[in-house]
Amino acid sequence: MEVHPVEPDECPEAAEVLLRAFFDFSMNQYLFPDPKKRVWQLRFIYQRLLALYCGVGGAFITDDGSGVALWAPPHYWHGVGIWRHVRAGFLATPFHIGLDMTRRRIGALRDIEHRHRTEIQEPHWSLELIGADPKQQRTGSGTALIQHVLDRADRQGLPAYVITHDARNVAYYERFGFLLVGNAPFEPGAPPTCSLLRPAMKHSYACPGNTVAAIRR
Repeated sequence: MEVHPVEPDECPEAAEVLLRAFFDFSMNQYLFPDPKKRVWQLRFIYQRLLALYCGVGGAFITDDGSGVALWAPPHYWHGVGIWRHVRAGFLATPFHIGLDMTRRRIGALRDIEHRHRTEIQEPHWSLELIGADPKQQRTGSGTALIQHVLDRADRQGLPAYVITHDARNVAYYERFGFLLVGNAPFEPGAPPTCSLLRPAMKHSYACPGNTVAAIRR
């Protein structure tokens, strides 16, 4: 399966793919408990995340549109700057998802940022979000989206990093050479936060043969 950067006209549907993939995700249920509101809350967030990562060259989609991945490139290993968040429209977040939900989400994001800065302190590729449309199961989109960037990381001699809020995904990422380096919730009662690091490799990592229907952070 082929992968290409998300084009501007693909952003709306890419956001809908992420919405469908992550609607019942444990962390989203925790952060956005009302399922009726969760639809437009997540749509707002994913539309702006697409704009943010398209702007830094880190948004990718499969040619059949079944999967989307957002990566922070190595020149943004310290994080995407605040002004890019502003330009992507995140200043309006409290008005669209609610002040209480914004506070909780900021707490989760701060925890991620702290772990990230503590666990890796060199240029690297960071997998921020990856999802596959539940309607298109077992197409290999998750594998294609991950391997597309890992091959690039290997050519550059760079490590890769990912945080997942689903412990079931740890074994999946380990198949790509990631190693678990942290595992704890960001606050009591929250889903686990598992961080994984893939050391720099000299040669391209062999593509696993199978994938799951939807890989979700």
